[in-house]
Amino acid sequence: MAASFLPSILASTSYLPSILVPIIGWVLPGVVFAFLFLYIESDDISDIN
Repeated sequence: MAASFLPSILASTSYLPSILVPIIGWVLPGVVFAFLFLYIESDDISDIN
């Protein structure tokens, strides 16, 4: 039963690369860069010691 169900799931997810590639390539780095920029530019340096 599971063997016949799996190909139908994989065939219906052919649109996922067109969604996941821009997310991994643009959105995720943008979020990481924004977080790191805000972290680097923060004035609270008391956490270092």
